[in-house]
Amino acid sequence: MTRRSLVLSAALCLVAARSAFSTTVIQPSFDELVSKAELIFVGEAVDTRSVLETRRDGRRIVTIVTFDVSRVIKGSVGIRTQLTFLGGTVGDEAMDIAGMPKFQVGDRDVLFVSSERSSASPLIGMWHGRFRVVEDPASGQLLVRSYDGKPLLLGLDARRPTGVLKPSRGPLVLSEFESAVRQRLAAASDRNRR
Repeated sequence: MTRRSLVLSAALCLVAARSAFSTTVIQPSFDELVSKAELIFVGEAVDTRSVLETRRDGRRIVTIVTFDVSRVIKGSVGIRTQLTFLGGTVGDEAMDIAGMPKFQVGDRDVLFVSSERSSASPLIGMWHGRFRVVEDPASGQLLVRSYDGKPLLLGLDARRPTGVLKPSRGPLVLSEFESAVRQRLAAASDRNRR
C-alpha cells in the first residue's frame, strides 16, 4: 500500500467514524416526514455511481443516484434528478455509513427529500424517508413497503412512527399511500391559512 493510499484510507476511516456517530436517527412520524420534506416524489433508480470528492475539509466518497421521476407529490423537480449520499466504493477504497440507504438500478421508491441536500443523506430521517415500491406478483398492484422492505399496512396513523402503522385490511397500495400524503399536505395547508 502506498503512502498516499494509506493516508487516504486513514482519512476515510476518520470521516466514516465521525459519520457513524451521526447515524443515530429518531424516527419521524408520518406527519413530520410530510411536513419537513421539501420534495416528495415517486421515482426509479436508473444509475448509481460512487466518486471520490475533494472538499476543503478533506476527501470523501459519495454515491450519486440518478432517478427517473414518475410523479411529484410535493415540491418541484424535473423528469430526472440526482441525490447524493455519503459513502460508497471507489476502486479499492470503501466508505460504509451505517444505515445509509443503498440503491440498485431498477429500485422504485417514494422519497421524502430534505432541503438540506449537502447532509450525509438527503432524505428526511436518513433511511426513514425512503419507502420501497414493489409489484405484488398475485395482483399486479404496486405496494409500498418500509425502507427495509417490510410490508406496510393500511391505516396510516399520524401519531405513530412510519414503521409502526395501525393494522387494517391489507398491504398498503401506492395510490393509497400517495393519497395519505396529499391529505396531510392539504390539512397542513388549511392550518396555515387560518
